[in-house]
Amino acid sequence: MDALRGLAITMVVYLHSADSMSLKFEDLDPIFTQINGYFSPFRMPALMLLSGLLVAGSMRKGAGRYFKGKLSGILYPYVIWSIICYGLFIYRAHFNGKPVVEFWHSLFFEPMTYLWFIYYIFFYYVISFFVLRLHWSVSILGSLALYLVLKDTEFDRFMFHLPFFILGGVLGYHLEAFKHFIERTSWLAGLALAGLVSWYVMAYHGTVATGGAYQPISMVLALAMTLVLLRVVTFKWAAPVMRPFEWFGRNSLVLFLVHFPVTWVAPVLLTRVVHGDPDMVFPVYFLAVLAISSLAAVMNNRSSLFSMLFTANALLARKAPARSEERIGNVSVARD
Repeated sequence: MDALRGLAITMVVYLHSADSMSLKFEDLDPIFTQINGYFSPFRMPALMLLSGLLVAGSMRKGAGRYFKGKLSGILYPYVIWSIICYGLFIYRAHFNGKPVVEFWHSLFFEPMTYLWFIYYIFFYYVISFFVLRLHWSVSILGSLALYLVLKDTEFDRFMFHLPFFILGGVLGYHLEAFKHFIERTSWLAGLALAGLVSWYVMAYHGTVATGGAYQPISMVLALAMTLVLLRVVTFKWAAPVMRPFEWFGRNSLVLFLVHFPVTWVAPVLLTRVVHGDPDMVFPVYFLAVLAISSLAAVMNNRSSLFSMLFTANALLARKAPARSEERIGNVSVARD
C-alpha cells in the first residue's frame, strides 16, 4: 500500500513540475505535459482510496482520539500551508500583477490550489466516521448516488472522490482479505489492464472521449488502473523497484505539502539562469523538486520543531508513534 501511495504522490509531483515549467518555458516539449493525461485517471482517486483504508484502524481507537488525530494531522497542516501559500500569492501578486485571493474565503470554502486534497480528506474522515457504521452497501451506493446527482454541479470534484474514500474505508475493515484477493486474482488485474489499453488506444485515435474529468468513465478508469497497480506492486520482482516509492508513500503528506511551493518558486529562478534547451533541464528540475520535498520529509522525521509544519503533535506534547503502515504520510495522521 505504501508503494502505491508513493507512486501516486510521485505522479502528483511530476504533474505540478511539468505544468509549472511549461508556463515559464513555452518551448518545452509538449510531451512532458501530455504524459500527465495518462496519469490523470489514477493519481488522486488512488490516494483517496488508500487514505480510506486507514479509517478502520483509526475508528477502533474511539471518537476522541479519532477526531483529535484528524485535527492534529490533517486540519492543522491544512491551515499552516494555507498561510504559506497565501504568502506566496501575495509575492506573486506584487511581482507579476496577479490578483490576491481572499484568505478567509479560501481557507473555509475554496482551498488554495493543491490544498483541496487535504481539505477534502478532512471532511471525508468526518463523513466516514458516521457513514461507515452503516452497512457497506449503503455506504458505497449512497456515495455513488450523491455523485451521480451532483456530478454536474460545482461539487463535482468533491463528490467524484468521495466514493473512492468510502470504498477504501469499507475495504479497510477487511484489509487482509482484500490483500489476499489482490495477490490471488491476477485475472482481474489483467482484465483491467486490457480495458485500459483498449481505452487509451481508442482515445489516441479520437474514437472515444471521457466527456470531462469527473465523469463516470473517469471513475471506472481510475478504479481499473488502481487494481492493475495494486497487483503489480505485489510481485516479488517489483520489490526492489518499489522500495523508494514505499518511502515516498510513508512520507507522502510531507512530499505533497512541500513540493508545490517549490514548483512555484523554482521555475521563476530558472528563467534567470537557464538559456539552453529546457527539455534537457526538465528531468533535473523534476528530480530536484522531488529531492527537496524528500529532504523536508527527512527533517520532519528527525526534528520535532520542523515537524510543526506538518503536525500539531509537538504543540500537544504528544509522543509520535513509531513507524506504522497505517498513515497518510506523517506518522501520526492515520493512527490517531
